[in-house]
Amino acid sequence: MNNFNIPKHIDFVIVGGGMAGLSSAAALSEMGVKNVAVFESTKIANLDSSSFGESRMYREMYSDPILCKLAKESNRLWEEQELISNYPLRKEHGLLFYGESWDEETIEGSIPGAKKVMDEQKIPYEYLSSQKISDRFPIKPKDHFIGLFEPSAGAILSDRAIANWIQIIKKNGNKIFEDCKIENIDEKNNSIEINGNYSVSYDQLIVASGMWSNELLEPLGLKLDIKIWPMLWAHYLVDENFVDKYPQWFCFQKIRNDDGGLYYGFPVLSRNKDNIPRIKVGIDWAPQNLICNDRKAMAKPFMEPLIKLLDNFIFNNLDGVVSCDETFVSPYTMTNDVNFILDKPKSNITVFSGGSGQSFKFAPLIGKCLAEKALNKDCSFDISCWEINRVLLSNKN
Repeated sequence: MNNFNIPKHIDFVIVGGGMAGLSSAAALSEMGVKNVAVFESTKIANLDSSSFGESRMYREMYSDPILCKLAKESNRLWEEQELISNYPLRKEHGLLFYGESWDEETIEGSIPGAKKVMDEQKIPYEYLSSQKISDRFPIKPKDHFIGLFEPSAGAILSDRAIANWIQIIKKNGNKIFEDCKIENIDEKNNSIEINGNYSVSYDQLIVASGMWSNELLEPLGLKLDIKIWPMLWAHYLVDENFVDKYPQWFCFQKIRNDDGGLYYGFPVLSRNKDNIPRIKVGIDWAPQNLICNDRKAMAKPFMEPLIKLLDNFIFNNLDGVVSCDETFVSPYTMTNDVNFILDKPKSNITVFSGGSGQSFKFAPLIGKCLAEKALNKDCSFDISCWEINRVLLSNKN
């Protein structure tokens, strides 16, 4: 980083170049706001960030009626972004919720809860028996499993979305600075300290720093009750004959011994360097011994047992899988209620955190709300469920 390229004052400073930081900078840019800058501590969408990867799910199949409504609004905003960018940012192919049906809610909801909300909000879906699931997809469900299929769901092409936000930001004359670690927020002087030796003042600050949130916010009296879950996901190579067969899916199973029971997967969306088709799959839980209150969770050695559990699930439950190609670990910043934090706790500081592994699908809505709050405008949507007070710990002001 060349400090001489960074102005000493920037009207709108955004800390964090992930989904929330880039989408809010893009939203400000689309509103015609100038003198906006995003600061990323390493590289945009780097390997260790929660924004890394080519795809994320979008859906309206939620057990929470409020999230379901906000997901609908987000899908509308995605459509608007696609019209403006003139190329697709999503791929519709449907989503299968399948597995055991019980009333307890997981971090992804539940099959009965999703069915209830979709019925109430008149969202189209199909009910599938175990036999119908196996007849339709290369999936081997247990006899007592059931499924719900939401045909209008699909995948966000997250790498395209990030590229689109960057284009919007730069086209408006705003800036993105990489390799700029924010060491400190000086609330008294309305400034940030970069790489320990450079200071930039701001009028408005958006903190969207993911697993680094408490390191920056706790000195301001804003310690958040969040935890970092290191989440395993992988690419598996599949037989060419199955390229168009796989659905996008969540599998719900009760916890058994060391197996958290929740798994997910995508259809074939890409190929590896040898042009072999691959699917993205992952474990949607983390063992308690890997969960931390700060980003040290990502520093712990990864556990082979988790990779074995994923292998066991994939090879026993999907047809056409050849081998595991590569594995990754991404950080989920989790709140206890699996809802986000999006609020303005101070007159010139707006915060986003606690993406809880599901925030990317809400990205255009999150970006718009962050921009509106930074501009001291009323939010276009009711996001009271994301208020910060519910997660502030005892040292709050």
